Amino acid sequence: MSKRRGKGDSLPPLQKRIVLNLAKSKPQTINETVKSISKHYKPSWIAFKSLEEKGLVKKIGKKSYRGREYPEFWLTVEGVLVAMLEGASSIDLLNKVNEVYPENKILQYCLEVAPKLNPEVFRLFLSAIRSKGKLEPIDMATIFLTQMQTDTSSKTFKELGEILKKYPQEHSRLKKRLSEMRTDLDQIEKMI
Repeated sequence: MSKRRGKGDSLPPLQKRIVLNLAKSKPQTINETVKSISKHYKPSWIAFKSLEEKGLVKKIGKKSYRGREYPEFWLTVEGVLVAMLEGASSIDLLNKVNEVYPENKILQYCLEVAPKLNPEVFRLFLSAIRSKGKLEPIDMATIFLTQMQTDTSSKTFKELGEILKKYPQEHSRLKKRLSEMRTDLDQIEKMI
């Protein structure tokens, strides 16, 4: 799996530039990225390999040029969340995620609600991806409950709910999980 980074860790500058560049572009070859970020090939190649080892970028496709094929790279799901934490535009990321990962509705929802979440709460999305490799309804419920612990207004929760309604399957899963959690909390309260 990917190399783990601590909570306070940030990507090295070149890796960060690559991640942020990919976040706002379609999948690219290493050479296209080098030209886009105005850097030299060898350090960029090394940075790409490091990002690949960390599980933040992966080969998405191939591009033919003068009879040769070159791999195109884009962000993994974890890479998308890291890009968001590194300052990428959630709108740019959402547009690209819709193209590259059209079936990943939970990731799309995460990117839509990200601007409304406390940044520390958003880190829970990344933590869930790192620990399990995906986001599940329990993660969404945990994030919702954690967000409630911040100074979030009822207006913000209403906006979060409206966004979630655009994703019916995830909406019903979250409601079911929250109901189960409510039942569990009631049982715990009776015991103490």
